[in-house]
Amino acid sequence: MAAQLNIIIVPHTHWDREWYQTFQQFRMRLVKTVDKLLDILDRDDKFSYFMLDGQTIVLDDYLEIQPEQEQRLKRYTRAGRILVGPWYLQPDEFLVSGESLIRNLQIGLQRAAEFGTPMRVGYVPDCFGHIAQLPQILQGCGIDSAVFWRGVGEEAHKSEFCWAAPDGTTVLVIFLADPIGYSNARQLPLNPEEFVARVELLTANILPKATTDTLLLMNGSDHLEPQDGLPEVVEAANKLLAHIDPEHRAILASKYQANHNHHGENAKQYDSLHVQIGTLPQYIERVRQQNSHFETLRGEMRS
Repeated sequence: MAAQLNIIIVPHTHWDREWYQTFQQFRMRLVKTVDKLLDILDRDDKFSYFMLDGQTIVLDDYLEIQPEQEQRLKRYTRAGRILVGPWYLQPDEFLVSGESLIRNLQIGLQRAAEFGTPMRVGYVPDCFGHIAQLPQILQGCGIDSAVFWRGVGEEAHKSEFCWAAPDGTTVLVIFLADPIGYSNARQLPLNPEEFVARVELLTANILPKATTDTLLLMNGSDHLEPQDGLPEVVEAANKLLAHIDPEHRAILASKYQANHNHHGENAKQYDSLHVQIGTLPQYIERVRQQNSHFETLRGEMRS
């Protein structure tokens, strides 16, 4: 029986406060990015969500320059349309102490709560390794899931797995298995036909490691502004994706079959795709609804 492949697109930006430019140079770009985001949210109700990289310090960096925008910003964070937290700032887990990581989460959650409901997902996409105790630290702060890109090695056979700390505490991990991770759906085409072609390519790339019929696309990258016009092209593309062509259907079936052990069963057939703008918590909830048995990995991770 043919099935529908569901795709959740998460609009976001990844924010290094200081990297190949100075902090103040990047802050100029941050102000421009958040100003544009607020303008889009003001006029487009269908631009449902935007994630500010799992950290809260960007709000303080922005409001130091634009204090008059605080209530406008809080209107959208409290409505859940701008997602902030749980970290105060993105950590490098191996360069700081366990106490620092705990305080980072405590301060981040406290500050994010002043703006609404914190995003309780351990989002650490760009760290080159993950300490073995992180599941324990996350659970101690009321967080039962994590999302990684870097820092996961060949031990991860699927894009969703359980990760156990030395004390046995576990979290569900979403591994952004696409080679470009949190940037895989950056700057999507705004032409519906080109959008469909890009989505079909991305689904074929990430389906092999998926454990459910819901896939995750990350619409953003380093210091990128929100993509204006995204809801309109998603709506138009869904009409085209309601019946995918036989060639792409065969590609998806072969990708699924080659990487799922079904002992001679027929490859799963997908006859349609559906795309929606969403959030990491929504994706994680969907994964848990569709699958309750995940491989469990233990110990620190490096890549």
